[in-house]
Amino acid sequence: MEVYTLVGKSGTGKSFHAMNLCRKYHIEGIIDDGLFIFENTVVAGVSAKRDATKIGAIKTALFQDEEIREQVVKAIEQKAPASILVLGTSVGMTDKIIERLH
Repeated sequence: MEVYTLVGKSGTGKSFHAMNLCRKYHIEGIIDDGLFIFENTVVAGVSAKRDATKIGAIKTALFQDEEIREQVVKAIEQKAPASILVLGTSVGMTDKIIERLH
């Protein structure tokens, strides 16, 4: 699987631009704020945007909850995208997400 990353500060439009990048480069999957999106459909995960606190949102986006992380890993294995785009606010964050999801 090819893995790409898109890094930018919160609120800069990463999610919006991700859809265009996926269309342009034929990327099938996206990991964004705790969600696995495959071919424009949310398949697994929990949105970090729903967390009441910033710390909670970060934990969700980094897949700290083992049950949710496992659900996302299984969904990625089942859908088997040829390529995936991981969004984050830093290279360190995207690296951690990639490591957590294998």
